[in-house]
Amino acid sequence: MTCLREMHLEDLFKFIALVFDPLTEVYRLGFFMRHLAQWPELAVAATTPDDHLVGFIFGKCVDGSKDDTLLHGHVCSLTVCSYYRRLGIASILMNYFAWILDLRSAWYVDLYLRCSNTSAYNLYCSLGYQMRRILLEYYPGDPEEDAYDMRKPLSIDVKQLSLALASRHPVRLPLDEDSDDEY
Repeated sequence: MTCLREMHLEDLFKFIALVFDPLTEVYRLGFFMRHLAQWPELAVAATTPDDHLVGFIFGKCVDGSKDDTLLHGHVCSLTVCSYYRRLGIASILMNYFAWILDLRSAWYVDLYLRCSNTSAYNLYCSLGYQMRRILLEYYPGDPEEDAYDMRKPLSIDVKQLSLALASRHPVRLPLDEDSDDEY
């Protein structure tokens, strides 16, 4: 049995084994602290009944007022301990994340993932995410690894307008585009 609860600051010192998993993107401690401070309700831990951390999701809610985009959520980091994979924990975390954003009247949730991570791609497709485009050379230090930009419309987007601009053509993000990688 797995339980969801809010992520606590002390959890940041418990998830070393999770963030050093080869399928998990590694960020600096400041990245996680920033997300806990700004979006605490979007930082969720999956735990065993004895409170052993087995997975987490960190996300953010982006207010589109500065550039006329829609209010939306972004999954910044998701991982599940290798011993607990294929039990539905990632799906539970992703569905909970989308539910919280639905309550905020967000239009969609997006995420980026390595093109080589076929298991994650299949998971996200099964949860209703669609590939919008390929981001060329997205991962620093790994110029041969591209990323999929995936998006899932939420309940307010009945006509799925948030998917209307999907191109599937590879692009390079501008250097000044906001990124969580710098934290």
